[in-house]
Amino acid sequence: MESLASTVALLEQEPAWRDPAAFLWRAEAADRLDLLLIGAHDAAWRERAVRLIDAMEAVDTEGFASIREAIRRGEGRAALAAWLDVGFPTGQHYDVLDHVLAGVLALEEPEVPAVLPAEMVFYQPSPARHIVDGVARAGITAGDVVLDLGAGMGHVPILVAILTGARTLGVEREPAYVERAVDAAARLGLSHVRMGVGDARDADLTEANVFYLFTPFIGGVLRDVVANIEREARRRPVRVVTLGPCSRTFARQPWLRSDDPDPGAAERIVVFRSALGGW
Repeated sequence: MESLASTVALLEQEPAWRDPAAFLWRAEAADRLDLLLIGAHDAAWRERAVRLIDAMEAVDTEGFASIREAIRRGEGRAALAAWLDVGFPTGQHYDVLDHVLAGVLALEEPEVPAVLPAEMVFYQPSPARHIVDGVARAGITAGDVVLDLGAGMGHVPILVAILTGARTLGVEREPAYVERAVDAAARLGLSHVRMGVGDARDADLTEANVFYLFTPFIGGVLRDVVANIEREARRRPVRVVTLGPCSRTFARQPWLRSDDPDPGAAERIVVFRSALGGW
């Protein structure tokens, strides 16, 4: 059986976790040490394990700070390049890119009301690999304006802005989430990210040509938002990027088309383009 002593001795000699980019290696090693510390009574081995965990956290802290500095210089995509080869991701789980993004943004989730209004969905951030996939398949560039409807703490507006230079907007009903997002964008020098408090049904859609939804609401609220986006699509070409069950609703809209073989898929990003005005 694996012991705290053997694991500590191995990690003390292992160089791999000291690589600044080895965030996942360190996270898994620290989790293993935390687990082995439970019930371990030898004070000397416990102290050595804690020192290792502290050393790993120090490397992470330095790595996250380095990426933040790169983002401030406008070099964020290059700093994140090691984790951007996401393939064609599916599923709602989180991975190493989420760990890196969480460390870079350093967002503490605030306390919010436990009871949601009718037809609102409990908040969870979009897995970062899906954001990367959506950026690529929707062809988002610096010339676009991207609006996240139900933006939470701003993971999508912030990461899209870092990866593309696009101007990004977010609408979120919970003021505490918006406050966290605004602070994070300011710390990273992302002046082209803007977040606002509001109901998605009342959001100003006129600036955006790309709309993102990670199923933040259902029922009548979703129907109203879809109708609002359709009105904008009758004025100009738009793209709609969806994740989760709301993709099925957009797949039924005759004013949208998608090249995805299953545009109602809930476990991956689906990209729709307006089918009006010659598109």
